[in-house]
Amino acid sequence: MKHKYASLHLLIIEDHLGDYILIEEYLKEEHKKIELSRAISYKQASEFLDSKIYDAVILDLSLPDSDDPFSLVKNIVSLAGKTPVIVLTGNSNKSFGVETLSLGISDYLYKDDLNSIQLSKSLDYSIERKRIENQLIESEKKYKSLFALSPLPMWVLDRVEFKFLNVNDATVQLYGYSREEFLNMYVSDIWNKEEPEMDKVIANKKDEFFKIKVTHSKKNGDKMFLEVRSNPIVFDGIPARVSLIHNITAQVQAEEALRLSEKRYKALVQDGSDLVMILDFEGNISYASPSVKSITGLEADIFLQNNFFYIIHQDDIAMVKDCILKLQKQKRVQIPSYRIKTTQNEWKWLETIITNLSEEPAVKGIVANSRDITQYVLQERALIESLSRYDIVAKATSDTITDYDVQNDIMTFNEGIKDMFGYAVVKKTKSGKWWWEKVHPEDKDRVKERTQEVYKNNKNQLQIEYRFRCADGTYKYVLDRSYLLRDDKGNPHRMIGSMQDLTEIHNYIQTIEKHNKRLREIAWTQSHLVRAPLARIMGIIDLLQHHRNIDNAYELIEHILTSARELDFIIRKISSKAERSTLKVK
Repeated sequence: MKHKYASLHLLIIEDHLGDYILIEEYLKEEHKKIELSRAISYKQASEFLDSKIYDAVILDLSLPDSDDPFSLVKNIVSLAGKTPVIVLTGNSNKSFGVETLSLGISDYLYKDDLNSIQLSKSLDYSIERKRIENQLIESEKKYKSLFALSPLPMWVLDRVEFKFLNVNDATVQLYGYSREEFLNMYVSDIWNKEEPEMDKVIANKKDEFFKIKVTHSKKNGDKMFLEVRSNPIVFDGIPARVSLIHNITAQVQAEEALRLSEKRYKALVQDGSDLVMILDFEGNISYASPSVKSITGLEADIFLQNNFFYIIHQDDIAMVKDCILKLQKQKRVQIPSYRIKTTQNEWKWLETIITNLSEEPAVKGIVANSRDITQYVLQERALIESLSRYDIVAKATSDTITDYDVQNDIMTFNEGIKDMFGYAVVKKTKSGKWWWEKVHPEDKDRVKERTQEVYKNNKNQLQIEYRFRCADGTYKYVLDRSYLLRDDKGNPHRMIGSMQDLTEIHNYIQTIEKHNKRLREIAWTQSHLVRAPLARIMGIIDLLQHHRNIDNAYELIEHILTSARELDFIIRKISSKAERSTLKVK
């Protein structure tokens, strides 16, 4: 409030000079420092108010250029803006005074009742009320600006029905509803169906501040996680709540991701089969995952009492230490396979990746991730031994050893491919087509049928006789014994075989066949000593001729050779005897 001794700048709108002088005297009695301006018409008052700001305006309703007192008051109030307007009139109609008050004037005084004290008091109160009113208007304006322009979503709810009374632009952008849609909605329209009791929570706290976490749905159905801070207010005369909305969806998702990450960590480290350790450069262990029990036989707490280097095989310690020292210059190093001793006095093979995290506050050491590869090492050694035996056999035998990779169509041979057929040995350059082109045309259908039978009928062994073309264009008879290996799904993977040269035996059989008629004649004219071995030979030959792919062909051929040698001996005796008989006859 301005003190009566403070300087006042007033505009007096009064066309009657006597009344103006009286007002001036009243004012100067109570205010020592006062500056007055006089306007005798509405037009002149407008000019004054446009050019200068006053502490108050005193208005007489009787002006020569204004016949309508209501319009005059309304216009002066509008021109005065933040300046209080006090109306002076000789009209004693109270209803008229009340109506002018509703137009925004600060006070209504009758000229007949006017005195210095009353005018001064009205003036001081009007100025103070207008100041407070202006502050409230400014405060409300700032509040509305803060509300409307806030980057955080805000809304105002009816405290009884929870209906939206106002929302800011950030709320519209977050939820996807227009302002008009919001003003026809209730807060329950955006609640997630999983939270049906939220109205009770709000109702119980309707007259106090509260903060809650809720899930709401956007217009497109997306779910959001929110933190709501709410305060009770009065909005346009209605009990309401103003709420500030903080979208914590990203935070909740991050927390969920962290929870899942910790769960995966537990599954991988705590419950995994790999051994995870934290140690220093001296081998002192500060952490070991529970899988240490299955690998070393020791519980984790007991294992921590050991030094890592103490359980490593003596022949591997230097190599492991060298790898760990490399971490002084490298972030990560892989330690080749090495051995550690278990509680059963057995040696297990480990493969380890070490990472230097000494600078990480949560670790402060070397992280070693180790895998038990004992079975792999043993299998690898068994495979090497098996391959070594295979290589020795392949080199020692005169047969041609074949190894066909079915899936990649690559065929390799031992030295027999050169010694038996005359082809140069070049590893992994032959294909199934190369081999197939060397099979005699008359044998291809039979060989293909037997091979497909093995592939399709889950058989593993193939034994077949056919002719194979040599490098010089001639053909050799071979006996092919092959074994089919399948993958985990049962598909053909590799076929390893042995091709045995039967050409000499076949030639021998053909020689015997040329003398077949003569031998038969001799067999029927000579004693049973000749017929018996000859009959065996002829029976086996017939069997071979009609059943070339019999499983015991090689064994039968051996019988032929034995019987043939026996028959040759008998025939020489018979021939010698016949020759002697012929000489006697002559």
